[in-house]
This record gives sequence, C-alpha cells and structure tokens, in this order.
Amino acid sequence: MSILPTIADSVSTFDTIGTLARAFASIIAGLIAILGVPLALRQVVNLQRELRRYETESLRRIDAEANVNISARYSLTRPSHDQPYSSIAALPGHRPAHGEVSEQPSPAAEPGKRVLRLDLTLENVGEGTVDVLACLVAARELERQGEGVISAGRDAQWEDLTPHYWDCDPATCLSPGLSTTKHIVYAQDALARIKAKGHKTLARIDQLRERADDTYLLYRICIAVRRSSRSTDEVQAWAALQRALLNVNAPAFRTAAAEEDPLGYVSSADGWRLFLHHNAALADPKLSQLRREADREELALTDPAARTAAEERHATELRAYCEKTLLPGWRRFRRDYDRMAQASAGFVALLADRGFRQQQRRVERVFPWNSQEVWTEYFYVTLQDEA
Repeated sequence: MSILPTIADSVSTFDTIGTLARAFASIIAGLIAILGVPLALRQVVNLQRELRRYETESLRRIDAEANVNISARYSLTRPSHDQPYSSIAALPGHRPAHGEVSEQPSPAAEPGKRVLRLDLTLENVGEGTVDVLACLVAARELERQGEGVISAGRDAQWEDLTPHYWDCDPATCLSPGLSTTKHIVYAQDALARIKAKGHKTLARIDQLRERADDTYLLYRICIAVRRSSRSTDEVQAWAALQRALLNVNAPAFRTAAAEEDPLGYVSSADGWRLFLHHNAALADPKLSQLRREADREELALTDPAARTAAEERHATELRAYCEKTLLPGWRRFRRDYDRMAQASAGFVALLADRGFRQQQRRVERVFPWNSQEVWTEYFYVTLQDEA
C-alpha cells in the first residue's frame, strides 16, 4: 500500500518535467515568431528565472524529507544477586518518550552485574520515507576526577571522559566494551526504513559491573540517513555497507587490526563520507558465516577443556582470516583518514587527488551526498540506586 503513493509521486514528477520542457520549447518558438529575437531572449531569461525558483522550491521539499528527530530512554536491571530496587535519573539532554523504563525486556545479567539498555527512537518528521544507513552509538563515563575539568572553567568534553574499551580488565572496568562504538541494527539484513510521520526504536545493551557510587555516562549517537530508495542496486549496496560496518567491529577484526574502537573513525560526517569510499573492500560476507559456524561448534561441546581449545582455535582462525581478507582495505582507509585528519579542509582536501576524485564520482552515484543527512547528538544519563 505504501509503495503506490511513492511511485505515483515519481511518475508525476517525470510528467511535470516533460510537460515543462515541451511548454518551454513551444513558448520560445512563439515568442521568436511574434516578438522577434531580442524581446524573445528577454522573456526566455524571465522563464529561466522562474524555472530556477521552481527547482529551488523542489529541492527544499526534498531536503525536508530527511528530517529525523531522536529521543532516548534508559533502563537498568537490578543486580543479579541481592535484587535491590534501582532507578535512572537523567541529566539535561534526556528526552524520554513514554517514561524512563524501556518497554522491551532486557536480558539477564551475569552474577554481580546489571544490564543497561539504551532505547533510541528515530522519528521521521519529514515528508517522505527515509532509510537509516547507520546508527553508531558510544558511551563514556564522567568519573569524579572529571570534576576538575568542570571547575577549571569549562564543560567536560567527549575526550575528557573515561573510556571503557572491549579489552579492558573485566574485574576493574565499569563495562568492557561500553565505549566501543557499536552499529545498532535489528539484524544485518534488516533495513531500518522509516515512513513519513513514523518511527523506529533501536536498542544498545551493555553489561555493567556493580559500583557503590552513582555513575554518570555520556552517550554519543551518530546517525546517517538518506531519502528512501527502492532501487535493487542501491539496496544491495546498502547491504554491503552494513556488512562492512559489522565486520570492522567484530572482535576478530579488532584484534587483527589492533583497534580498540574502529567504528569511532566513522562517527563523524567526514569519517562517514570517507568510509563510503572503502566499505566495499571491508564487506566480505564470509566473516559472519565463519563466526556462526564457530559458535555452533562451541555450543555442541560439553567438555570445558574441549570447548576452551575450540574457542582458542576459532579465535586464531578468524583473526588470520581478517588479516588476509579485511586488513588491507582497512589500512587503505586509515591512510586516507590520517591524511584527512591532518588537513584543515578535512574530507575536501582529499579531492585534490585525481584518483580520489574519480572514486568520489563513483561513490556519489551509489550514495549521493546531497540525499543524506549525517549528524551527532549527545545524551547524559545518571545511574543511581533508590534510597
């Protein structure tokens, strides 16, 4: 049902353009015959001015189709051992949708830990359907020593906060992996498409170690959306982009590349635009298949020693596969990223290279930059126990 108005709109647009072109040609011929060349040219200029105004208005309406609002809500499970009550109080910037606690259930925590769930609701307030190309979410902690940053006369910035990466010590770290940027999706092959005036909710789930004091977190959310496309080629290009994002955040790849937060490089407008150049080299579909096969084999083993041996063997095999298949493409991305970071013009500086410009034209055909919207938002959350 929802496809028909879109198709009708496209047909109507083409019909309008064709009608305008025929009318324009007829008007020019009539003006020349009646007024002569000088007056006809003046009228042609006036017509061109009106056509430009019409084009500007059309582009304005198209731009309005990519407007997405984001709201966040948080839930924190009780500890798995003594089950005291817990609550969440949000600092400024938190905009709950329907109460503080997520309506969706959270998974059970390991002993002595809690599960923190962040629900992000993306609401399309534009005039047309949009596709979510990426939703990249990271979090860092404002510890007590962070108060010194504030008292020094400025607000705490993202880089001032404490990261908790995936390879931190689980015995002392708040949450290994908490600060690692994650790509939030329903599933690798599930395109988050939001109709006009509709919404989608995506969730990030982290496991937290118990702490006696309140915990202060800052979430950074980078969103990339575009006007919806039903072209088969473009949907396939989107699927490859999803594989690339998930591949570079896989544990085996992070180990092979010695990267704590590879998707952190992508979480900006320039970083995202550059990643579109390199995603095809990082989109190999076999990594996720190998991971699933390894998981099935490990789950079938009941002997702890045999399972440990299988886990170590699989980790070695997956890391070797990433080094051979994905690492060359990642190194090319990092070389371009470093060049971009060193230039005051950012991504635009890379266009001085002729080969890069040619590649940019190919990327633009698949992921047109003027049809995308990329932005970053921050949300504070305070985790505290009820008295």
